[in-house]
Amino acid sequence: MDALALLREQATTADSLLTQVVANLTAEQALWHPDGSTANPIAATFMHIAFGEDRTVQRRCQGQSTIFEAGGWRARIGFDPDAPWAPVSSVDPDAVRSYAAEVRAATERFLAAVQPADLERELEGPRGRRPMLAILSLMLVIHKASHTGEIAALLGSQGVRGFPF
Repeated sequence: MDALALLREQATTADSLLTQVVANLTAEQALWHPDGSTANPIAATFMHIAFGEDRTVQRRCQGQSTIFEAGGWRARIGFDPDAPWAPVSSVDPDAVRSYAAEVRAATERFLAAVQPADLERELEGPRGRRPMLAILSLMLVIHKASHTGEIAALLGSQGVRGFPF
């Protein structure tokens, strides 16, 4: 298996797991915050994952506007990417799931079209200049899987099943 095939497979796996974890997420669960905890609410973490993927694939890799910007998602969701961890008093999980689904569909189209040589192109990423492959692996696999674990743990802390297994 080559690097591109592995990236595609792992990105699909990470996204599938996140999708299953947040499938039944309610607004109350998304905004819940345990007393004394420094953990971010699920709503902020879920948007952080989706927006990070959007920004990476659309802006960094392709030089395009994000789906968030182009689709007017700021008004539709109420998320401010300049203050992603700011407390919010309401959230529409269906809207966030819809945004995340649009981002994932765009990512799948991008990954289907990208060529192996493209993965070597240097891009500016969250950890400085790195090959596109490293940035995509970080954002589409490691970042998403790590935060999915956080979301699952916060659901579990609320007495709700987090991971589907």
